[in-house]
Amino acid sequence: MTEDPDIVIAPRPDLYRGGLDFYREMLEGAFPPGVILDHHGFHLESHHHESGPRVWSIYSPEGAFVETLNLETFRTLSELESFLNELVAYGPADREEWVSR
Repeated sequence: MTEDPDIVIAPRPDLYRGGLDFYREMLEGAFPPGVILDHHGFHLESHHHESGPRVWSIYSPEGAFVETLNLETFRTLSELESFLNELVAYGPADREEWVSR
């Protein structure tokens, strides 16, 4: 189980087009290691390594590990947003359910 999120990025009625500003900040590395974002109940936890890519661990609303995002694999904000929307729509309880879809 992860800690409580630092920031809720979605759903937020005050954000135009969802969390694109937050997705941009994720891609640009604006969040320090350990920051936890909430995206429709899924927790995204930031990890940065000096010699490696920026990655985010994703945990289900129940607290089970689901996926690791390597942000270098996304070329655009739309790709990142689409991936996160697919994850939320599928709603896996854990990694096993997510990879067996």
